[in-house]
Amino acid sequence: MRRLLSRLRDKFGRYTIENLMLVICAGQVIVFFADLLTRGWASDLLWLSWSDVMHGQIWRVLTFVFVPESSSLLSLLISVYFYYFIGGTLENEWGSFNFNCYYLIGMICNIVASVFTGFGTSYFLNLTLFFAFSMLYPDFQLLLFYIIPLKAKWIALIDALFYLYEFISFPGLRLNMLASLVPLVLFFWEDIISAFRRWRFRMRNR
Repeated sequence: MRRLLSRLRDKFGRYTIENLMLVICAGQVIVFFADLLTRGWASDLLWLSWSDVMHGQIWRVLTFVFVPESSSLLSLLISVYFYYFIGGTLENEWGSFNFNCYYLIGMICNIVASVFTGFGTSYFLNLTLFFAFSMLYPDFQLLLFYIIPLKAKWIALIDALFYLYEFISFPGLRLNMLASLVPLVLFFWEDIISAFRRWRFRMRNR
C-alpha cells in the first residue's frame, strides 16, 4: 500500500486538499446552521440518496460528507472538534496526500454501498478515523464521555463493541459499515497480518 500511495502521490499529489478534515468539519457546521434557517432543507439537499443521484443530483456523491451528524449544536461542536483533532493528527502522520486517499477510498466505498442500500453516510467512515488513530497511538490518553481518562486503545475497543452491536442490530447498515472499514483495512493490512501471525504463534506455543 505504501508503494502504491507513493506512486499515486508522484502523479496526483498536486491535487491534494490540505487540512481536509478542517474543510469537512467546517462544512458540517455551515450546513447545521443552514438547516436551522431552512428547517433541514440543506441536509435534505446534500445527503447521499442514490435514487436522487440517478435523477441527476450528482453533487450528492460529494456533499454527503458535509451533512452534520447531530441535531444538537453542543454535540456537533464536540464531534467536529474531536474529528478535526483526529483527522489532523493522521494527516500529520501520513501526509496530506495519503490522508486524502484514505478518506476518498472511504467515500467511494460508501457511494458503491449506496447503490445497494439506497443511501450513504460519512458517520461510520469518520468513526474509522479514530480506529486508525488508536492503532498509531494506542497509549494516547483521552477522556471517555469527556470525563473518564482512558488510553485510546481502550476507547477504540469500546467503540468497536458498539460498532459490532450496530452491525448485528441494524441489518440495513451493514453494507455501509463494511464499506467504511475498507480504507482502514487497506492502510493497516500489514499490521493486521503481523498481529494475526503473532496471535497464531502464541496459540501454537500454548
